[in-house]
Amino acid sequence: MIIEIITTGDEVLTGFTVDTNASWLSLQLLEHGWQVRRRQTVGDRMDDLTQVLHERSLIADVIIFNGGLGPTSDDKTTDAVAQVAAVPLELNNDWLANMEQKFSHRGRAMPASNRKQAMLPQGATVVDNPIGTACGFKLKINNALCYFTPGVPNEFKKMVNEQIIPDLHTLYPVGSAVVRRYFTFGISESSLSDMLDPLTWPAHIELGYRSSMPIIEMKLISQHADADFDLAEKQLLSVISPYMVASDYLDMPQRLADLLDSSPLEILEGSTCGELLTELAPVIPQLCADYHSHLPEHADELLQHIQHHSRLTLAIGTAKEQRYPIALWDGLHGWAQTLYVRTLDVTLQRRIIAFAAQDMLRRYLLKLPVLGDYQTLQQAESSFRP
Repeated sequence: MIIEIITTGDEVLTGFTVDTNASWLSLQLLEHGWQVRRRQTVGDRMDDLTQVLHERSLIADVIIFNGGLGPTSDDKTTDAVAQVAAVPLELNNDWLANMEQKFSHRGRAMPASNRKQAMLPQGATVVDNPIGTACGFKLKINNALCYFTPGVPNEFKKMVNEQIIPDLHTLYPVGSAVVRRYFTFGISESSLSDMLDPLTWPAHIELGYRSSMPIIEMKLISQHADADFDLAEKQLLSVISPYMVASDYLDMPQRLADLLDSSPLEILEGSTCGELLTELAPVIPQLCADYHSHLPEHADELLQHIQHHSRLTLAIGTAKEQRYPIALWDGLHGWAQTLYVRTLDVTLQRRIIAFAAQDMLRRYLLKLPVLGDYQTLQQAESSFRP
């Protein structure tokens, strides 16, 4: 199935409004097994609207058109649809009554301009908008089943989740796209590309990258799950496993909370200034935390500093020249390292080191080597106390 998204509006085209609807919709559809083939934005000119709608309706199976259903003169989507479909506009009395009732509940008379929102192309089926005054509608145009939706995000999302996606499931019962996500830490996007891109991948499988510091997310996308997909995943994991911190979704604090399973954890935090505490405190109720402005600058000294603790303790010491010491002590054994962060952005430094500390704890709880072999973080020193 070829599914496309068209966003309309001069405010989106010029950048005054950021089009979050299209990215959100693409992810929602992907989760249901449909991969969007194309997304584009068009302004409010009637010629542009009719041209893109006519052109894409000859190619796509489904088009979800977002925006341009308001009551003002620059909202031209409905007129463009009627022109492309070569049908007249008709007053939908049910929607007119719906709008009048909404205004009445607000203690206001409905402005005459809103009547425009009840004028729909002949043959269109209403897609209810329980929040706002702009109803959506669907209509078959050429090859494509087209859904037309308002641009207001909360109205749009509710209509998609409650009506459009269920309707698509009825018409296309099995969404065939398969997407798996893998999250890596301590390796750059370019290094991953150098290792993965030269490998042979099945033609129907796409490999995707997304950088979101301090994480690089990898995706395998296929139009159907089969033996080729399984082989592709095996090939991917053979390369990225040393750096992979999660798959499917990333929520490191919650994963640590699950792995701790009510065991106590103590945190001592220095130069990250509460970054680690902010991330872990909401999900680890048994957390005991303290801030120290004069924790040691070196890994071995930081480990000595926390050795008197009887419970699992994670500490981030005082940074010096972008070098951050991190130590973990479980009451019997201890591990420590000093990591050099290349960025000069102090806020980003703290975020990276807080994640590195969480990764040390994750590795310990999973009985993996506690000190990771990171490419993007130079290990200036390390220490282990049996």
